[in-house]
Amino acid sequence: MTTDFYNLLLADCALAFILLGLFWYVSRVSRGVRGIASWGVGHFFYSLGAAMLDGTAQQLERAGATAATAPVAALGGMFACGGLAVLAGSVIKFVQQREQTRSEWLLVPALAALSLLAWLAGDAIDGQGAAMSLAELVLLGMMLWQLRQLDVPPLRVPARLMVVGAAVLAWLYARDLLQALTGQYGPNEAWVNVDLSLWYLINFCMLMLASFRAAESLRQTAMLDPLTGTLNRRGLFARLDPDLERFTREAHLAVIALDLDRFKRVNDRYGHEIGDLVLQKTSDTIRGQTREHDVFARTGGEEFVIVVTGPDACNAQQLAERIRVALATMRLEPPAPPVRVTASLGVSLCNRPMSLSMLMRAADEALYTAKRAGRDCVVTHTL
Repeated sequence: MTTDFYNLLLADCALAFILLGLFWYVSRVSRGVRGIASWGVGHFFYSLGAAMLDGTAQQLERAGATAATAPVAALGGMFACGGLAVLAGSVIKFVQQREQTRSEWLLVPALAALSLLAWLAGDAIDGQGAAMSLAELVLLGMMLWQLRQLDVPPLRVPARLMVVGAAVLAWLYARDLLQALTGQYGPNEAWVNVDLSLWYLINFCMLMLASFRAAESLRQTAMLDPLTGTLNRRGLFARLDPDLERFTREAHLAVIALDLDRFKRVNDRYGHEIGDLVLQKTSDTIRGQTREHDVFARTGGEEFVIVVTGPDACNAQQLAERIRVALATMRLEPPAPPVRVTASLGVSLCNRPMSLSMLMRAADEALYTAKRAGRDCVVTHTL
């Protein structure tokens, strides 16, 4: 192994450290997108372990330091196999956007155990090489299986490039595994540049995917009310926009405007912390009464809007009454005080094509009528 080859492995470790910082940064700004930071951690430990096994251990063996070769190779193998297991888990988390199951977490000790078994067998270089190559094939198989699910723009192109890179690497590592099993394992200087270049491509594509997901997460966050987790006014119109023209044309729209009665008294008597709990409980209660395709948003301090879509829009008055009753019987969980709130609701219906803005104005007018009528009631205007 030449000095230039060893320096190339060290440079790869330095790049992996920089990538770790980049993936950590993207994970911080992505607000809940899973699998980004763990990819950076897994790739760093994999690169470090590979450099120890293919670089440092090989150098020690050639220098005659046989006593140090085995532990360095074993430590490098464990770092590499453990890092590959973390990479596999991060692919699952990133593609499916969920936490790993208990059985999936077992992949980390399982792959790390491959290196431990090679060390116990006393096979310093070939055994660790076989363990790392097998772990690499497991990771690449997981990538090929998971990334095929990312088939929508703008994720499709970088995901397909990663699939191509993973397929080529799988062929290279299968050759490594065969050589390790026949006692011929060693760093292959003929194709190491191909190996590292493909990993650069995969990491670049992963950064692209992470950035796309982070941008989408920020866009979604901008449309949500941070206190209740419901849509805000911007999110309300964005959610309706794709189908709004059809709903308007078919007269399949109704609007319910809701305002909590005398909410200022709750804040004055119990404090804003309890007031926030009431708003959160109110949001949960309303959400529990609506259907999945109804659009629910918090548009002001204690003001909410429900846009009922589809043929059931004509039943918006009944929905509003159910919501009114549910809120009147709503209570906070102990030890919070048993605050009782009521709500006034205004409903606007239409039996011909009518714009959403006109329906929202009519619902507001109906809401004001409900307030003047004594509150805790539903008033309906049909346009």
